Amino acid sequence: MRYALLIEYDGTEFHGSQLQKGVRTVQGELESALSHMYETAPRVSMAGRTDAGVHARGQIAAFDAPDRHDPSTLVDAVNYYLAKDVAVKRAERVNADFDPRRQAVKREYVFSLNDGPTRLPLRRYYEVRTKKLDNFKGMRSAAAMFEGSHDFASFAGPATPANVSTTRHIFSIKVGRKEEFTCELIIIGNAFIHQQVRRMSGALVRIGTEKMTPDELRDLLTKPRRGAAAWPLGPEGLSLNRIDYGKDGPFQVETEYN
Repeated sequence: MRYALLIEYDGTEFHGSQLQKGVRTVQGELESALSHMYETAPRVSMAGRTDAGVHARGQIAAFDAPDRHDPSTLVDAVNYYLAKDVAVKRAERVNADFDPRRQAVKREYVFSLNDGPTRLPLRRYYEVRTKKLDNFKGMRSAAAMFEGSHDFASFAGPATPANVSTTRHIFSIKVGRKEEFTCELIIIGNAFIHQQVRRMSGALVRIGTEKMTPDELRDLLTKPRRGAAAWPLGPEGLSLNRIDYGKDGPFQVETEYN
């Protein structure tokens, strides 16, 4: 039986989501928890790879195991063995061929910024502090340049393989304020390359702080140069919010888009 898991985690103390030898990862924690429940520890596959310090409200994972737990019991059992900074919110039985990474059609990331006069210690692990976004209107207008299909090579991080296509499709970007000094970037795309969201967000902040012009941003998109947008924001402001698998995919309520 294949199970899909909807996972939330605080990425502060994780070295990313994917399994790595000798360091703490989300996948490693999940597999360790599942090893207490089955004779052979299941291998977990994940929908998206998040960097060290990046959070998630809607990461999706899948694994194969004997059909001995109904989904609600599985959630309770896995969470019993997990640390407080990661939890399974829901589980579903899915088709044997369900692939959480390849079958995803939309991914939503949220980047949180603080451009207020002082740092906010209680938010230090969940937002990036910037200088005042004086050109907030221009920042919102420039965000529309990212929408559509583009070669995002300029926004590729160092872990992007050299032989991988850097063309991705951005469905929408919303730039708004939750509070006076709190800004959120909501970015929905089909998929993302390494550090793409952090570098796109960094470019928009440069426009908001008047360190970059819209024409310079347009040049990065129309004349892609690998890694040219060398201003990735810190990982603490980024969260993988939702993953959508279409009308036949798992977790329909959690993956609806407005």
